[in-house]
Amino acid sequence: MSPWGAVCLTEGSRQILLSAKAFDVEEIVPGGEVAAEIGSKLVLNCNATGCESPAFFWRTQLDYPLGGNVSNQGSSSVLTIKNVSKGHERDYLCSASCGNNNKQRTVSIRIFSFPSDPIIETSGPLVLGKPASITCRVLEVYPSDGLDLELKKGEDIMLSTTGFEDSVTTTFIPTETDIGKEITCVASLSVEAMEPKQRQTVHKLNVNYGPWKTRIAASPGTTVLEDGTLILHCVSESNPPPRIVWKKQIANETLQTIAKNHTLSIPNVQFGDSGVYICEVTNEVTNQMENRTVTVSVQGVPRLPEFSVLPSETVIEGESVTLQCSVESSPVAQFIIIRKLPSQDEILDSKDGIVHIPSVTPDDAGSYECEVENVFERRKMSITLSVKSPSSTAATFTYQPENITEVEDFDSNSATYNIPQDNSILENETSLAPKDRTSTLYILSNNDTITYAVEVFAAVTNGTEEIEIIIVKTEEADYVTPMIIGVSSVATVAGPVAAILVYISRKTKINGSYSLVRSLSP
Repeated sequence: MSPWGAVCLTEGSRQILLSAKAFDVEEIVPGGEVAAEIGSKLVLNCNATGCESPAFFWRTQLDYPLGGNVSNQGSSSVLTIKNVSKGHERDYLCSASCGNNNKQRTVSIRIFSFPSDPIIETSGPLVLGKPASITCRVLEVYPSDGLDLELKKGEDIMLSTTGFEDSVTTTFIPTETDIGKEITCVASLSVEAMEPKQRQTVHKLNVNYGPWKTRIAASPGTTVLEDGTLILHCVSESNPPPRIVWKKQIANETLQTIAKNHTLSIPNVQFGDSGVYICEVTNEVTNQMENRTVTVSVQGVPRLPEFSVLPSETVIEGESVTLQCSVESSPVAQFIIIRKLPSQDEILDSKDGIVHIPSVTPDDAGSYECEVENVFERRKMSITLSVKSPSSTAATFTYQPENITEVEDFDSNSATYNIPQDNSILENETSLAPKDRTSTLYILSNNDTITYAVEVFAAVTNGTEEIEIIIVKTEEADYVTPMIIGVSSVATVAGPVAAILVYISRKTKINGSYSLVRSLSP
């Protein structure tokens, strides 16, 4: 049969037959099966042949709504879906009629959604050596049963899935080899009527670790000359970068914070800058801490030398004396204490610059010299030691026999003294403990017996004195020649308190005169 047929034209009462191409409907464009992405615009073209103005009709199977707009123009009809959704996944039919002839074509619409690359997520910060999970997820994918996921670490496949899942999760323990390694998630979507689509995401592993391999560099070194510059640099491997604090160990092992930086710079160093420095490194994510220490020695010439005598450079014979030589020095200085003598100097046996003399004698007096030396310099210092002999203690009594009056004058060579009264029958009682050293007047009566105890405390020596007093009264009434009182021997005794017991003799009247009655024995 020829593809050409007759065209019937009506003109008045006449019908004119024209030879033309047979009426038909071409394949819908695009035709067959069409893959449309959700949210996209879809345009379907339906064209008829063999008819100048056919009538078109669009519908879906089971008469679902078209969800689009139809536009007819001549032998062509267009169905436009502006925003494709899952509801458009249907078979669409385009019917055309020309006279009594009807023709139709069908197209199948397959819907898919694959709008973005997959997302890689981790279960919080990754920490070296601690279990962690990693997830690859594809958002708004459709249909999920056509999705394939593959999770790789480097070139190694960690996990893969096929269909019905839009995410994949695996657990692993980060190791040192994982630091900086790449994780790749590959997502492939297969839908009928289209070639498989593939998307992938690469994520570099951020493994937190440390601090570790911490080390300290000292410039110019751990031994530095006084007045120089010391630079300490602390380096540590850590992710994230560590927080560094410099501390110095002071007395009682107490730590003092001195800087918060990688580099600690100390210009014009002094001896006091010597000591133990600590670099404290902390990773705030891993909550790990690492310490490194360095001992710094500042060296130079001896400083602040001092040579002294304790208790003083002038002492009393018999006292204890300490010669002490000290200096600030690094490295440690050596001490030599020398006694300067006319013939040949004597090196004394000293320990750490100290010489102790338990009981000085006049022979110990003289000049002493201390030599202080380290690798940088030698210094000398001198002192002179004076030794004084102990002074004696004397008590002098005078008697003026006027109106039977006794005058006692105490002169104890800068001594303090006290006169307690043992038995007093004085007519006019007077304090016997004067604070000064002036004469004290006592009024006596006949036939009196008086005993006094005199304690003398000297600044130099302690002693006990026995004193005899001779009192003579003559017959002359107008004047009396004073008699001198003799002071007997002084005996020095040991002990912190010296006592002089003075016994005043009992007075007896014999032939109109007074004579001495010797004091009783203690």
